[in-house]
Amino acid sequence: MGQPTLEAIMREHLAKLDCTVELGTRLFSFVQDEKCVRVKVAKHRGGDGEEVEEDIEVAYLIGADGAKGITRKQLGLTFLGTTREDGVMVLGDIRLEAKGLDRDCWHVFSPMSHDMISFRPTDELGKDGWQFFMSSRTIDLNLLRDEEALVNCLQDSVNLKDDVKVKEAQYEDAFLLDTYTAERLPVIVEMLGFTTELHDRTFDQLDVEHTARTTTDENSNSKKVECKFERAMRRGGKMFMLGVNYRSSPIVIDEFAPTPTSGVAVVHGAYGDGQEGVLRAGGRAPDAPGLMSVVSPNRASAGSTRMFDTFASTHHTVIIFTPALAIPVVRSVLATLDQNVPKELVRRVVVLPGSASAPDGSVEASSEVNQAIDVQVLVDHAGHAYRGYIVESQEVKIVVVHPSHGLKRPEED
Repeated sequence: MGQPTLEAIMREHLAKLDCTVELGTRLFSFVQDEKCVRVKVAKHRGGDGEEVEEDIEVAYLIGADGAKGITRKQLGLTFLGTTREDGVMVLGDIRLEAKGLDRDCWHVFSPMSHDMISFRPTDELGKDGWQFFMSSRTIDLNLLRDEEALVNCLQDSVNLKDDVKVKEAQYEDAFLLDTYTAERLPVIVEMLGFTTELHDRTFDQLDVEHTARTTTDENSNSKKVECKFERAMRRGGKMFMLGVNYRSSPIVIDEFAPTPTSGVAVVHGAYGDGQEGVLRAGGRAPDAPGLMSVVSPNRASAGSTRMFDTFASTHHTVIIFTPALAIPVVRSVLATLDQNVPKELVRRVVVLPGSASAPDGSVEASSEVNQAIDVQVLVDHAGHAYRGYIVESQEVKIVVVHPSHGLKRPEED
């Protein structure tokens, strides 16, 4: 999908949320105080290129204009990453009819050890439309980073949105916004590091192969180069991003992690690989299918659901694993949430083991649960939730899931 098409889709969706994207507008300068941010923008008027300055006061200014944008420069922020000067890239949208160039594949020409030419079919320009790329080796580093960067942009927006939302609800003081950098910066730094390392390792080896080629074994060496490149482009491990975590965040509390050895520093990789049977606060929350909903916030009829269906990018989710509803800690947690946390910020979920339900599947609810209409009660008949979250059937365990599906807890009021 080309960028113009993607932008049109996003603008259409934003319009449904009463949000307008203003084209022909650039940020000129900004200053802030304890009350607001005062922004000066320049807007194009008419077809003669004339700019009209406009002053705006906003509660927050979010710099999403990239590393080359004015926001970063005016804030004096450094730029992490590597700028390569040993390559160029030319790209464009073209219309082309060519025999033998089928439209089911992305066509790449050259062994990719040096220059690359490629054609990617796109119907956005018509049935003969193609996106054309011609570049030296740096395009491949850009492709590696763009795949990770797109997902990281989504994670950035969810994280920042949640921090601003909590702050706007006046539940937290301003320090919560500071955790955005503490949580997201290590992820971006590690992403830039391992994509650069992958690029260097791959193409340095390909350069050696390319230099060593002779006329007699050119075809054999060319196949070797292509095979090594294909292996390098296979995704796995970190590239799946399932291990991305915020374990180093100052607001993450993990009361179930093993006590670290005295004198040994604990290092948390922001792209740490997820391990089966290991769950740490700040990491990815597991899914669990086959949950039976016996009490729901809207008192709807019971039905099967899964843990991921209780999560959303609009709220935290507090999951209380308990062998029964009438346990004092359950009442205490629900009462504390009702008294201190706005209901729109937190969804309450109680998960019972399969043994807690009667033969007919019913569960006896306490008066507190009956009164708390925003509590969802689930029964884990198959045991997926208890295994995934490493909970014993007679244990009480409380987990808070961040809107980005990372496990973390807001500081207590």
